[in-house]
Amino acid sequence: MSKQKRDIKAEVTETIANLMSEHGADWIKPFGSLCGAPTNAVTGEKYKGMNALLLGCLGISWAAGYGQWQTIGAQVRKGSKAIAITAPMPIKDKETGDVSFMLFRPANIFTASQVDGWEAPQVDARDTTEVLAEVDKYVNNLGADIRTADNGQAFYVPALDYVSMPPRSAFTDTGTSDCTQNYYSTLLHELVHWTGHKTRRARINEKNKETRGYAFEELVAEIGAAMLCAQLGVSLEVRPDHAKYLNNWLAALDGDKNYIYDAAKLAGQAVDYLDSLQSEPQKMAA
Repeated sequence: MSKQKRDIKAEVTETIANLMSEHGADWIKPFGSLCGAPTNAVTGEKYKGMNALLLGCLGISWAAGYGQWQTIGAQVRKGSKAIAITAPMPIKDKETGDVSFMLFRPANIFTASQVDGWEAPQVDARDTTEVLAEVDKYVNNLGADIRTADNGQAFYVPALDYVSMPPRSAFTDTGTSDCTQNYYSTLLHELVHWTGHKTRRARINEKNKETRGYAFEELVAEIGAAMLCAQLGVSLEVRPDHAKYLNNWLAALDGDKNYIYDAAKLAGQAVDYLDSLQSEPQKMAA
């Protein structure tokens, strides 16, 4: 009797759904403008969750509150516009003094580019990622326009049909993934977005910029990246960072996990499309 072929797409989808229940939304951006995830310039702590996601999308590496900058002799320039984030506010039990629950209050921060009297610390810009030749071959076979820019951002531009990636040296290890996994999963995420162009899977509607549509497309891209990471051997298991990233965007979709399965269907179609562009068919792991 022949061995039944694994359905990696289905396995990845179920694993992601389970991981999303186990892990929160404490996602850390795995790259920056050669400084890693968005970081508070005064405390040295990395921004977390939706704050990290927001600052990462804006390409911000260093930031702090107005008063925080002043404590280290830096001054926010007059007329600078603050960025609104959320700050945790622990609520303690009056009798025990223990933290009973956490509230989040609005807070304003300013980026390093808005202050005088501070310079970012020097960082090691060496590329420590491992070259995965088979994955590079897979990507090259797509013929996608992939550009490198050291602006701390990774994104796909549908109107101009190109992918922008930070240099490999900008990728760092995180608590759940090494720099190599972070580089390739980010690249594959953007290439799943690339499949949504009107000339390919026609999934991305440039006229639809509302949050729900954007958040759903992020689910598609991240699930697709997880599928490709498993298929191409970037990581043997679905990593918690995929789940954390997805939890952030699922919050914009009212936390309805049915969207995960809807997005997984489209992600599978995107992977099938990328597979179809290979000069030599890519085989799923046995």
